[in-house]
Amino acid sequence: MSTVTKVWYIPDAYLASPDLNEPLYKNHEAVCVLNTTETDAQLILDFYFPDRAPQRDIRITVPANRCYHIRLDDPAQVGGFVIPFDVPYGIRIQSDVAVVIQYSRLYATTPNVSVMTTIAYAE
Repeated sequence: MSTVTKVWYIPDAYLASPDLNEPLYKNHEAVCVLNTTETDAQLILDFYFPDRAPQRDIRITVPANRCYHIRLDDPAQVGGFVIPFDVPYGIRIQSDVAVVIQYSRLYATTPNVSVMTTIAYAE
């Protein structure tokens, strides 16, 4: 990536263990990217943990004029990286074009399913 035009941070990510009772909903997290430019966005994701070295340089392309939901609980969508369950972590996202980043978490381990979403912090 030659020039980074946007850097985004998600400091409070957390992927809860799956409920073994086969719930109606599955715990998951998503990084939602809105690319309204005429150019494909080249993203680099870096994951930071409290107890281990970062996992860096995960590359994802978001096509021009599209929205794309990166499911963080699906290793195929994050370069084969398996995010550990029940460990807090943070994410830095770099893009070569201006995009909007939203983070969402569905927590369904308890009977009271909850959804949290926020726009990521832009540098």
